[in-house]
Amino acid sequence: MAQTPGFNLGEIMKQAQLLQQSFEANKQKLKQETATASVGGGMVTATVDGEKQLKEIKISPELLSEDVSTIEDLVVSAVNAANVEIEKKINANMAAFAGNALGGLGGAGLGDMANMLGDLLGGPKK
Repeated sequence: MAQTPGFNLGEIMKQAQLLQQSFEANKQKLKQETATASVGGGMVTATVDGEKQLKEIKISPELLSEDVSTIEDLVVSAVNAANVEIEKKINANMAAFAGNALGGLGGAGLGDMANMLGDLLGGPKK
């Protein structure tokens, strides 16, 4: 079987293995990220981690004189807002990761495929 000029399968496999290792390390890093959001003028603050797990909730003592449904609504809003913020961090990280990682594939003989995939995933063009 003749090999296409400029197409090095061994190099592509090596790059794929490195990409997988880098992806796993990035995933672990993202798990440690947190995002915090406050609602109700700072009366309720929620913090979530990179796995979108609620890590902390703070309720201002002044809010405790309100009815329960108001507190519940503010807690839900704070958690939802924190999840939106962590999602933004995750998306920005993954877009940058994809752009950086796929940019290195050009040296494996894939030419503009890395740019096309980077565009598709929202990463920077190489």
